[in-house]
Amino acid sequence: MRSRRSGTGWLGRGRPVRIAAALVVLVTALAPATFAAPVAAGPSVTVDHEGDRVTVANGTAQVVRGTADAPVGTEILVRVRSTDGTDPAFLKAERGVVTENGTWAVAFDFAHQSAGDGFRLTAQTENGSAEIEVDGEVVACEGDCAETPPSDTPTPIPEQTATPTRTAGPDAPVTFGENVFLADTGGVTAVPVTFDGGDTDRAVVVVGDAAEVNYELEAVVTDGDGDGEAILYVDTSLAGRGGDTVSTSGGDSVTIRSETPLEGTLDPATYDVALYAGGEGTDAPADVGSLVVQAAATPTVATDAPTNEPADAGGDGPGSVAVGALVSGAFLLGGAVLAAVLLEW
Repeated sequence: MRSRRSGTGWLGRGRPVRIAAALVVLVTALAPATFAAPVAAGPSVTVDHEGDRVTVANGTAQVVRGTADAPVGTEILVRVRSTDGTDPAFLKAERGVVTENGTWAVAFDFAHQSAGDGFRLTAQTENGSAEIEVDGEVVACEGDCAETPPSDTPTPIPEQTATPTRTAGPDAPVTFGENVFLADTGGVTAVPVTFDGGDTDRAVVVVGDAAEVNYELEAVVTDGDGDGEAILYVDTSLAGRGGDTVSTSGGDSVTIRSETPLEGTLDPATYDVALYAGGEGTDAPADVGSLVVQAAATPTVATDAPTNEPADAGGDGPGSVAVGALVSGAFLLGGAVLAAVLLEW
């Protein structure tokens, strides 16, 4: 009987080292297989601007443009909200359309703003799948500020959204800081009210019309701290729930006189907003505006077909079919490498 030497085994000296080397080659061939799945790019929206912010002149038809990785005809909602410290505060909203070359454009009226006013611009797809925020600033109109979009503006460019015409004259005792107040369903929007500091420190705000949109709220807002302004916050999730729909901050106050009861949140729609000087609300409105409640985006959740295979806890890797194909191919390749190494012995 042939004796065995300790440490060498029946394969002979050196072969365990060769097998280990072959296994290293095999593992090396298999390792990249699980990382081969490509990652699909998500939707995106961009806003064209020079430097670190968007700049617009304090004139009419100021164009904001950008691109979107979205189907032709997709609407792009663009909102411009004044930043803290800008007086008076303002909020504007327009909708653009994605064109065949992937561009969009909207036109805003900044004629009532002053040079140096700051704002935050948000652009998002109609379903909320992509969004971008950019800082902006109003600059002085120098020379001839064009009232029509420039020739290189992507077309079609939507007409400016129809909004109630400001009725407040230069001597109106109360006015809105802006005439369009935008909120998502269940969200909150700010309604700035300015007092002229004269005979009245109260104003009546009426939102909606019970006969037309099945909802109406009447509230009295008071400039309690005497600073000439009050910001009314409208919470659409509390509308018609019993007294908490509107609120103010600082030393100002608000009282709800009447409100249509609702069973759910305020429906997406455009609601007229009227502002009356004093505490009665019986004369012609001093100013008018619109509360635009838009449907909140619903995220799309992708589901896979049922499978008998255990789910991947991470959820970020390739699918089971792709993994099986990759691993099978890797084993074939690794087996060939291992066989080639063994044949050399």
